[in-house]
Amino acid sequence: MYKNTKYILTLMVMLFVAGKSSAQFKLPHAQIFANVNYATPTNGGFKDAYKAGLGGEAGGGLGLGSTMLVGTLGYQTFANTNGNLAGNLRMTTIKAGIRQYIFLGRIFLLGNVGNAKMTYSKVGTSSNSLIYEYGAGVRLFGLELQATQTGWNQPIPAVSTSRAFNIKLGFSFKI
Repeated sequence: MYKNTKYILTLMVMLFVAGKSSAQFKLPHAQIFANVNYATPTNGGFKDAYKAGLGGEAGGGLGLGSTMLVGTLGYQTFANTNGNLAGNLRMTTIKAGIRQYIFLGRIFLLGNVGNAKMTYSKVGTSSNSLIYEYGAGVRLFGLELQATQTGWNQPIPAVSTSRAFNIKLGFSFKI
């Protein structure tokens, strides 16, 4: 977990520095977006305990040039497998991060960190955990498509470290 966090923070700093290296003055801009999310577990314990999940998120961003600071609020649920006694996993997330647009303002790299509040449908356990996300996306004619990898820790020992691959599709508008 800490090794991945170090890589993510390094990537975010590199993207920020690359975005600020332009000598040209650029006007600030804002953006709002909303996505539906399909996620599939990618690591052993989490993959054994949960099936694919569905969710959604909404957010906004402020930026200068090709660099944008973003914030998102989201909800994600994963259906449990037959052997999982904890029940379905429900997560509410709040994340902040950075987007770096790299090709004609259409393709972007992203990195987010935040908090995930988790609850389970069959037990009274709930927990908060650091959540991180990194990936890439494309924005074209108001539509947005992202592919990301997300990771967090759960309070259930059998699936303590959880990672999921996400495909997100939604709308994105400059304001």
